[in-house]
Amino acid sequence: MFHSLNNKKMKNYRKALIAFALLVTGGVLLSQCKKGDDSVTPITGTPVYGTMAQDTSWTLDQVHCNVNWESPYYDFSNTMLTGRFNQFNFSPKFAFDETDLSKMSIHFWVQLSTFNTGQPGRDGFGKCGPTYLGNMYLDSLKTQIDPLSDTAKFDATSVVRSGTGYVVKGNFTFNRYRAPSGHPDGTPIVKEVTVYLTASGTKDFDSNNDGTNDKYRSGYIATFSFLRSDFIDNASTKAWWQYAPTDPFTLNNKTYGVYSLSVGDQMDLTMNM
Repeated sequence: MFHSLNNKKMKNYRKALIAFALLVTGGVLLSQCKKGDDSVTPITGTPVYGTMAQDTSWTLDQVHCNVNWESPYYDFSNTMLTGRFNQFNFSPKFAFDETDLSKMSIHFWVQLSTFNTGQPGRDGFGKCGPTYLGNMYLDSLKTQIDPLSDTAKFDATSVVRSGTGYVVKGNFTFNRYRAPSGHPDGTPIVKEVTVYLTASGTKDFDSNNDGTNDKYRSGYIATFSFLRSDFIDNASTKAWWQYAPTDPFTLNNKTYGVYSLSVGDQMDLTMNM
């Protein structure tokens, strides 16, 4: 969710925003099919053209946002493990313009060490959760995470309209190579992913209950999936930390992450903004 204080310019196109809000209501269900060489699901339906625009003067309303993930408990199971990240944002700021898709700016990050499932036995430093997200530890007690390993990010490279939403291609950076992989130690691992974005509309609100609408709010839903095996050596069983130079497990680990078998290969993320 984002919000922006009113100004004269925004008042002038408020009618257009209201008209668009009548066309777009709630979330959009993503269905699965194949299209050309795109192995990921495009959004179906009739394209909806609007005039909704949000520039970088808007503020991310983190109180009403969340970033959630889910993955099968072991690959054989339909039982899902779920969690969220407590720290996330856009850098540079998010910008959305339906009339000119080239003006869209989508650069999103999460802080991996803020991984949270509500279970202390899984969430703490050195526990299974942060380790299979690729964190590197700087101390033998595994309580200090190397800042270089603590961010996953998505940088959009293209946006196209598809049905009632948008298909966003971009580069996902998650985890880093170790020297045994043939890459220089600490080289980021970057893969292309496809994100499905839905704009849920914009509404003018009375934010302080004084009888005057004074703040616009807009909502977005984004989903994407990735395979941990694209970013983590699936033979790795221990997290790398700098005080274990003779440990054969960490020496042979080609990436800094741990390919834990307690969570499936595919991880699905949903961002409500």
